[in-house]
Amino acid sequence: MPATRTSSRQAARKAKEAISDTSDKPAPSAKRKGAGDKAPAPKRGKKAQQQPPPEAKEDEKSGEPEVKPETAEEAPKKEEDKAGEPEVKPETAEYAPKEEEKPPTAEAEGAEEKPKSNGAEARVRTSQEREDVVSSNIIEKGIIYFFYRPRVNVQEAHGVGEVARSFLVLRPTPRGAILDHTQGPLDAGSTCRLLVLPKKKFPASSKERDMGFVEKAGKSMKELDESFIAGREYETSTRGERTVQEAKPYAEGVYAIISEMRSSHLVYILTVPAEIGDIQKDFGLRDRGSWIVQSKNPKFPGPPYARLPKDPEYPEHVKEQFADLRWVPTKPELIDYPNAQFLMIGSSQDDLGRAASAEPREKKPEEEQPKQELEQMEAENESRVDALKGDHTVYEDLGLDAKNYPKVPSTWNDQG
Repeated sequence: MPATRTSSRQAARKAKEAISDTSDKPAPSAKRKGAGDKAPAPKRGKKAQQQPPPEAKEDEKSGEPEVKPETAEEAPKKEEDKAGEPEVKPETAEYAPKEEEKPPTAEAEGAEEKPKSNGAEARVRTSQEREDVVSSNIIEKGIIYFFYRPRVNVQEAHGVGEVARSFLVLRPTPRGAILDHTQGPLDAGSTCRLLVLPKKKFPASSKERDMGFVEKAGKSMKELDESFIAGREYETSTRGERTVQEAKPYAEGVYAIISEMRSSHLVYILTVPAEIGDIQKDFGLRDRGSWIVQSKNPKFPGPPYARLPKDPEYPEHVKEQFADLRWVPTKPELIDYPNAQFLMIGSSQDDLGRAASAEPREKKPEEEQPKQELEQMEAENESRVDALKGDHTVYEDLGLDAKNYPKVPSTWNDQG
């Protein structure tokens, strides 16, 4: 296994925690050394003969206006008051680009998909002892991947301004999962969720919030790669040949959805790249952080700039969870359906914030604090990544040949 080292950002965090935190918890793992030489850029994308993909329309408009929060905890109450703002457009066939051609049918089918299962990772080693000590507040845990797609006809983005969209993939694992150096690449057939943020940058403070939506659910990483992540070419009647670049990973880590009495948090700790840089920071990520996440009741209309052409096809037992509330703390089953909308509110950066610990009345005596589980997951995923291809592990998890791809970049000039 390659040697490890402690990064300056992690050392600073550990020093701070040593002063303020006296609880018994596993130490965060040391960040890895960067991957070796860069491999040649991948050559992907078969020419789709006739139809432009929906990403083309994204480049025809400017960024969406920012949604202003009332408070970090309460649901938005002034959505319907905003008018004349651009529509949020999922990458599905309902949205035709301005060149008049219709996008591929495959994307339309994505809007109709039903989740196949709860998405628990297959062929993962589990431990009942581990499951027994996982905090009851953790209602889901797993691996998280962050991607961006450059604008149409932009081969390499050199800043967020040349990015069409940012999105993330949640890949759940069993509660008792142990993802250490013995695990190897994750199963490319395991089901995942693809979540899209039209504004591209994740909210960084309680004053920032952004609405997103579920693009695909119940899909394997292999299916996501083939139907969404891969690049393609198409012809238009007015602009000729256009190229949509493949989506590029810019971070991987571990995540958990943590439930409190009145809110839910999506918390993460990054493990790839070995050291974060300008790319990750420009998208609003840090070494670790959290967001408050609320799910939107499709019974009520959303703000004009964030309306989708179709509601999620929730079964009755899921609809009942909303009652007559416009927004509720998110749960895994609420984001298991395409077109489900959610609101992300910035909560904390460089730490896990309120989500790090459970209230005594919400925690069983034998359970660890959520922070302890997240840091254990971080250490295990570091070990797994080190035993594989380092920062190239994200490609291995996608079922791709890592040698055909560059390392996950940390700066805009470190791509290709």
